Amino acid sequence: MARPAVLNTLSLAISSGLNFVSLLLWVRLLPPAEFGQYTLITTTALLVNAILFEWARIVGARTLYSPTSATRIDPDRADALFTIVATFILMLALAVTALFLSGRTIFGLAPHWLWVLLLFLVSEVALTMLNVVSRARGEAWHTFGVIVTRSALSLAIGLALVVGYDQGLAGVLLGLVIGQAIATIGGIATDDVWRRLRLRVSDAGEHRIMGDMLKLGAPLMLSSGLSYGVGVLDRYQVEHILGTSSVAYYAAPADLLQKTLGFAMLAVNITMYPAMVRAYEDEGPDRARTLLEGNAILYMAMCLPVVVAATVLAGPVSHVLLGAALADRSAPLLPLVTAAALLRLLTIYHFQVAFQLTRHMRLLMIAPALAIATFVLLGPLALHRYGLIGIACVSLLAQGSGYVVSAWLARRVFGIRLASRDAAKVLVASGAMAAALIPFAGVTGVVMTLVALATGGVVYAGAILLLRLDQVRTIKAKFART
Repeated sequence: MARPAVLNTLSLAISSGLNFVSLLLWVRLLPPAEFGQYTLITTTALLVNAILFEWARIVGARTLYSPTSATRIDPDRADALFTIVATFILMLALAVTALFLSGRTIFGLAPHWLWVLLLFLVSEVALTMLNVVSRARGEAWHTFGVIVTRSALSLAIGLALVVGYDQGLAGVLLGLVIGQAIATIGGIATDDVWRRLRLRVSDAGEHRIMGDMLKLGAPLMLSSGLSYGVGVLDRYQVEHILGTSSVAYYAAPADLLQKTLGFAMLAVNITMYPAMVRAYEDEGPDRARTLLEGNAILYMAMCLPVVVAATVLAGPVSHVLLGAALADRSAPLLPLVTAAALLRLLTIYHFQVAFQLTRHMRLLMIAPALAIATFVLLGPLALHRYGLIGIACVSLLAQGSGYVVSAWLARRVFGIRLASRDAAKVLVASGAMAAALIPFAGVTGVVMTLVALATGGVVYAGAILLLRLDQVRTIKAKFART
């Protein structure tokens, strides 16, 4: 039996790879206006999910496990969380009905798209909770099956509807909803915990448990909403000022880089976060700090090459990833949105983890609140004067300010070192890669772009091996024992 950590990472890798392929296809197969609408619909669904339901994932992961239960899930807590989530979904359905009947356009979305948004959101919430339960029970294969099935079916059905039946945006969204629905139904049917769930609307004891869960989750609603909102607020500003088509030119490179960098960091975090929690509780803050600083080096080592390639080869990489329809307008944005994505993800997966370990939960809201304030104050002005380049610069400033403030706070509450010998080694290796890529900056075509990327990758990997990162060896040893 494979280790749960390996299976979780593998499922994430396959799912992220399929989602990445999906994005590459939709960028090419949908006109800019339709791709912009697709971005707004999925973004809005995930934003609502972050505000209303992300807390349920975190609270469920922390409270559902019960070593004395036959299913290893506390039935009373599971029923309580199920009742709360079902109530929220019902309230959301009523809100969508009211908006649909009013005929109002919300975030650039026509009323009929709101039903698609709701279906996508409900299936996303169900899948998330399925995975929470499976991981709490140590059922790694169940998680693997649900996640991979969802991504594979969504891609296959969507591609068949777009290419075979010329359904365009409707085909992409139907594929997404149907794929998620099938994965959800299959996951529920094969998990006996879900078959035992009951709504508890008149149970006094259950009401007390629900109250405790809501009390624990209330601060998370705000922090999750702010954290996700800061990553998508610029898209709504682009739609409002420049139109839906411009969302495609801006969001396509941003999404591709978010998925690339985000997967790398999430793969490390999924395995290392439990190890850091155990280290903090069992061995003390110093041990946990060592692991957290090692994570940061791993993040830099994996992600800085992407930033270097996106900066030096912005034009060639944009044409390979985005196609001719979007590449010319998106290429100048690529270095800016890549750097902004890296700063945002480092803040989430490095500094905010320090706040979680030390239980300074209120500090989680400072960086996203500061970034949102930057967008609100400067975003419209930048868009009116400088267009997409302007909002990309504001995004970099917003994420950079959140990063700096979070770094300062993390140093104060947890003593994190911001500079180290290993960090300098990664910077030197990245500089060597940049030097190797400069001669290829003007290349054209897929083959030459791939040759350039391979050359840069070889130079970077060689430099990393020669420089020998101490922290990476520490993390690898810990990963092997997890």
